[in-house]
Amino acid sequence: MYKDRTMIDRTNSLYPRDYKFREVYLLSTAAEDEDYTDEKAVSGVNGWIDCFEKVKFKGKVFAGGVNDRGEIAGHKALNEAYALGKSI
Repeated sequence: MYKDRTMIDRTNSLYPRDYKFREVYLLSTAAEDEDYTDEKAVSGVNGWIDCFEKVKFKGKVFAGGVNDRGEIAGHKALNEAYALGKSI
């Protein structure tokens, strides 16, 4: 939660500006691997997106079970993130 809070705080200055971005994608990791683990992160990002009427939440990739250095290597979420990036 603290990391998305930092992102949200640092982008507050965008609210009154003519921002250029229109799509938001979320890539997240966690030690936990349950399907619901990233729900609060997604909810927080969607709450932030609600402040920008021209912006839509377009997708997410969640890599669960990632806690220690190197655990992301070979994770199925890497292929999902790559495919999502290619589709943009």
